[in-house]
Amino acid sequence: MKCPYCGSYCADNTLYCPNCKQPLPTGDAAQKREKAEKAAPRPPVWQRALGVAVALMTLCALAVGGYKLWSWVYNYRLERLYTRGAYTPTVSEVTMADLRAGHAIAFYGKDGDQIFLPEMNKSLTISGGVARMEMADSDWFGPSVDDVDHADVTLSPMLISEKGHKTVLPKLNFQIEVPQSPLSITSPAKDKIDVVTSVYPLILNVVPGSTVFVNGQDVTASIDRSGYLSTNVAVEPIGDNLVTLIVRTPRHRETRKELDFYRQKFDIELELDTTVSDRSPSRTMAVTGKTEPGAVISVDTDYMEESLSQDMESGRFSFIAKFNTVGENVVRFRASMPGKKDASISFTVNYLPSLAEYSAKAWAMDYERLKLMFEQWNGRVFQCRGELIDSFVDGDKTYVVMDVGDDEQELIILENRTTLTSPALGRRYEAYADVDGQHMYKSTYYPKLVARYMDLATR
Repeated sequence: MKCPYCGSYCADNTLYCPNCKQPLPTGDAAQKREKAEKAAPRPPVWQRALGVAVALMTLCALAVGGYKLWSWVYNYRLERLYTRGAYTPTVSEVTMADLRAGHAIAFYGKDGDQIFLPEMNKSLTISGGVARMEMADSDWFGPSVDDVDHADVTLSPMLISEKGHKTVLPKLNFQIEVPQSPLSITSPAKDKIDVVTSVYPLILNVVPGSTVFVNGQDVTASIDRSGYLSTNVAVEPIGDNLVTLIVRTPRHRETRKELDFYRQKFDIELELDTTVSDRSPSRTMAVTGKTEPGAVISVDTDYMEESLSQDMESGRFSFIAKFNTVGENVVRFRASMPGKKDASISFTVNYLPSLAEYSAKAWAMDYERLKLMFEQWNGRVFQCRGELIDSFVDGDKTYVVMDVGDDEQELIILENRTTLTSPALGRRYEAYADVDGQHMYKSTYYPKLVARYMDLATR
């Protein structure tokens, strides 16, 4: 007999199934039921196979539908993140290391994922949450840009996850203007300067491969492989000496720049030697030059009197100037001759002693007295140690704000004239600086000092 509950076979006349413990039918009813089950026809094999196939197809359809639904939700979320969410790419203008104008694109995402750009056939790996790429603007233009105003750029980024899943991201569209030929001028520092020598150094940088003209003369052969050019410009005593620079870089527009070297016209010829520097590491410096034969040289500023020497026939002269102030010092001298107006030259020399010499004169910081006696202590050197909390630019000067207090905030303003052009805010520095009055910061006046040397504090 077969148990109607679990299907186990049991001996006839058994009251309970030994497997599931359910009561079993007895007598004729059990026999009739068993005969009916044996007499019931079984479905053919093809029907059973068809049922299995339908079941498998249903499962596959559900799996495909589930995957498509998951993929749609995943792509929708990614599109939102890359369109107006945390992963939205940023496009910014940059100046590249070789002076060319360019654009930087930053993609954001999970570390290990990749961004593929088919237009450039380039892949970027996301690291630290970002993948950044720089492109020179000139790369989007052909050899001739005479009839072109701009380029419309379209990028079609694709995100490739670390597991290999690919998602097409929203397209990036931006416009790029035809760039100007890069030109960086180191000397002179300004477009118009006063000159007291017959020649002046012209120092500039261009993109390697550029063509450069100075007053119509092709000086391309003098440019080194890094794009550096150093040459001299003749400066006549006629007032304005105009120098025109033309730079032509492939795939760029032509750049024109005009410089004005002003040299005053004197009744008496007078000029400095080009070897005379505008910087000095010591308190004295030799000044040499040439004047008209027969003219007499006299020095108006501080100098060593016994050092003045002059050859009346050749006009050659020399003297030793003395500097009393750290920083800018004026040197002025003149040439005199009967029947002619004096010729006078005045120029500035930046006197900066060595760190050892400068720091040896430094006082320990006395903040309370410094606030009261900043006028009497003008020029006094202090050792300043503290955290940089802010920086700002006022005119052509850069300032940093240092907190020199230990228990409470004590702020000083440092005019940064050091070689450390970009000190990091939030870090402690040690600076040697001389007092130079006061400066306003956030509606309050604080002591101002000129920092000549600055470096990270060791403690």
